[in-house]
Amino acid sequence: MNILHINTNDQGGAATAITRIHLGLLKQGVDSKILFLHTRKEIPESFAFKNSGSFFKRLSQKMKGLFSPSAKSIRAKYPNLEWFSNPTSPYDITEHPLYKAADIIQLNWVSGFLDEPSFFRKNTKPVVWRMPDLYACGGGYHYEKGFPFLELKGLLDKNEKIRKAAISNANITFVPISEWVKKKAEESCIISSFPKQVIHNGLDFSSWKPWEKEEARKYFEIPFDKRVILMGAALTQVERKGFQMALNAIQKLNNPDVITVVFGNYKDKLPKGFMKVGKIDSDVNLIRLYSAADYFLMPSIEEAFGQVTIEALACGLPVISFPNGGSRDILKPNVNGVLASDFTEVALLEAMKNGLSQSFDSEKIIGDVKHRFNNHDKVEAYYQLYQQLLE
Repeated sequence: MNILHINTNDQGGAATAITRIHLGLLKQGVDSKILFLHTRKEIPESFAFKNSGSFFKRLSQKMKGLFSPSAKSIRAKYPNLEWFSNPTSPYDITEHPLYKAADIIQLNWVSGFLDEPSFFRKNTKPVVWRMPDLYACGGGYHYEKGFPFLELKGLLDKNEKIRKAAISNANITFVPISEWVKKKAEESCIISSFPKQVIHNGLDFSSWKPWEKEEARKYFEIPFDKRVILMGAALTQVERKGFQMALNAIQKLNNPDVITVVFGNYKDKLPKGFMKVGKIDSDVNLIRLYSAADYFLMPSIEEAFGQVTIEALACGLPVISFPNGGSRDILKPNVNGVLASDFTEVALLEAMKNGLSQSFDSEKIIGDVKHRFNNHDKVEAYYQLYQQLLE
């Protein structure tokens, strides 16, 4: 069995998830490879796409761009837009040797890489389309919150028609990564009729386990006499990430015994009671940082899954979260965290107060996440799906 995973970049949450699946398959002896459009990391059995022999395809795409907005121009026009994608590209994946050698093609985050009309016209292999967000559901959006649907209706309608025509007779099994993504897929006029199977993300618990808290706090120079709320900060200008709501709620918490540690790419000055530790460059340091905290805050209003949530749980942290799609699958209220009652700042503040007033059992939290989100089990689910498709 030869599996080829397709992903645009080797950076970001989707790339991390597909790499974990790929490495798990390699551990089980499966011939698994990843084809990236852009690469910067050293990942076993991963390869960069070489777009040889496609001059006329690139020229055609440029000509089309004169009459239709590019994804890049859309993102430039709407600076608060997280992402937008078109279903076309100048790349022909079916000509690549890795495609030709594969038994199954697994699509993942393919924005700007997969040319859907030519790929599905030429493709002769079963396709697993893993859904790390809502991109496959519509005409270019990846999430709904804050997306300018009315302004881009014409382009969305056009892209939907292109995708519908491209996949009309395709052999695709969609893999939503949460029940929320599955629900959105079932509501989609494009992919509602295709088979779907939810497979959550997982972790390799041989490496994902907590460090000693005192040592971890010392490493990051985090005070020993405070309760620590940890929060990640990526794409903080994007509405669905809820970062500003979280900042406001924490300030209103006004608890001098609590310090909030923020990691990621947030550049602005933070209010009193916060500290920044910057971007974390490795899993080792990320595990160490989780281990230094007492709670993890997940303020996303929309989230397909939320790998940081299971990472925090793996280090024994209770998670305080808005009731987004991923958190509803992962969190058991008052067992491994607290879900806010709704998507308001007031509700998040009450959830934090609730969490801070409780005593959580870290060992139970770790045991539960190991039981439900073990990467070995998720990889086995993919393997079983591949076998079914090859029968």
